[in-house]
Amino acid sequence: MSRKFTAKLLGGKLILENVSGKNLFVREVLVKYKVTVVTPQGDVGVRTITDEVKVEGELKKDGKIELPLTTSDVVEVSVIFKDGDITLREDISL
Repeated sequence: MSRKFTAKLLGGKLILENVSGKNLFVREVLVKYKVTVVTPQGDVGVRTITDEVKVEGELKKDGKIELPLTTSDVVEVSVIFKDGDITLREDISL
């Protein structure tokens, strides 16, 4: 299965582009961040935090969506979308 979307980081925003060649209905975008934390015991660790961004709109072929980011430490983006009558998920590692 070929990729339907590309994602890139630009100036504090996530740019999501439809490269499928047809209009797709985007339900939501999951943005995963890696952050460094200090536990109550004083240990340092890395945690993954996920933001859910509801879109609920059609993205035209070759169209783009700009989403503001909490931080630039994005490691993965998941796009939940409909292609015809089927709901799909595409994961993009950054």
